[in-house]
Amino acid sequence: MKQILRLLGLLILTGALISLSGCSNERERNQGNEIVSEEDFERERNELRQDLRELRNDIDRELEKVDRRLDRAATDKEVDNDRAELERANRDLTEERNRIDRTLEDLESASKETWADVKVAARNTSEEVKSAFRQMGNQLEALFDDNETQE
Repeated sequence: MKQILRLLGLLILTGALISLSGCSNERERNQGNEIVSEEDFERERNELRQDLRELRNDIDRELEKVDRRLDRAATDKEVDNDRAELERANRDLTEERNRIDRTLEDLESASKETWADVKVAARNTSEEVKSAFRQMGNQLEALFDDNETQE
């Protein structure tokens, strides 16, 4: 009889634990898909849009520098040695700018219902592009400094 009561108690306890874990998973799912107010949605979207546009402008400025160096490489033999690296930097920067453009398009087409996913993706893209841009910027700065000291 004691064994049956213990077994019954374990079954009830197991059922209660399973039930509780199901509730917490449902609560986590609801928090991830939380509907934001129209005001918060617009504010967050504008902040992300501004951040991405500033990053895009920084990349555009760096692309202009690289393009000027590439133009000089056509006539200057010392700069011509760095042409392959400048072309690679141009491709990489253009690719990062295109990623930002796609993310900006996603921001524009986001609805309040899809906002949580779009916001996370946009922030991830922003951080990844910033990191890549910083790394490329350091490499290009070293390259530009070398060229300026040789002139």
